[in-house]
Amino acid sequence: MLIIAFRMRSLYIRSKPSFYSDTHLGGKMQSQEREDKIPPARLAGICYLVIIAGGLFSEIVVRGQLIVAGDAAATAANIIEHENLYRTGIGASIAFLACNIPVIWVFYRVFRVFDQPISILLVLTFMTAIIVEVANLGSYLEPLNYLINAEALAGLTESQRAALSYSAFQRFNAGFALSLAFFGAHCLILASLIIRSGLIPRIIGFALVFAGIGYITNTLTTFVAPQLRGDFGIFLLLPALIAETSLALWLTLFGVNQARWNEAAMS
Repeated sequence: MLIIAFRMRSLYIRSKPSFYSDTHLGGKMQSQEREDKIPPARLAGICYLVIIAGGLFSEIVVRGQLIVAGDAAATAANIIEHENLYRTGIGASIAFLACNIPVIWVFYRVFRVFDQPISILLVLTFMTAIIVEVANLGSYLEPLNYLINAEALAGLTESQRAALSYSAFQRFNAGFALSLAFFGAHCLILASLIIRSGLIPRIIGFALVFAGIGYITNTLTTFVAPQLRGDFGIFLLLPALIAETSLALWLTLFGVNQARWNEAAMS
């Protein structure tokens, strides 16, 4: 994948006119001054990779191993037995949610020179998704109160506490699905900015279109047709994983097209 990315990068650069010439907009000194103001896109890429890694860890390693679909008792037993893993999953969720802040800050600074109103909309949809996820962490924490710190619930049987714990997971899944709808809208807006600006290869922008559609469809099927969500969920979310990983790697390795950004910032 890295070899392909570097080859894409070389073709991408050769296809753009050279911006840093002595005769363009005051010469090299003015270009260098403007270059210093370019947002740190590589910071966004690194944080984005942390978000992806943290999300995969929480979803596959933690919830994927501990949560048994339709079996509250088995799920409760897994959490009690692997309490440290469960708490690590909560910590990972908090960490990757925090990493979203520098990502959206960089995205806004990068794209506002092309279209500030749409960039503001990009921030609003992104932050709405994050706020929903942060609020949803309460449901993620609830099972610990029912199963581990359960002194106040001593009057309840183990099966009742397991049922309450599993109900909290169902609320968490619903809240997470809702957040993905807003994040899907964010992906569609980001895709349009990438395609229009040319700061990042447009193929990544088109991939994000499929990611956004997949996220929104995933949310709709979760609430309207859960059976379809169970059968086709992986096919809805796999394009998002590919698109977002490609974007994160590109930003980390290459940043954005500085010439195009400078040109837009000076216009």
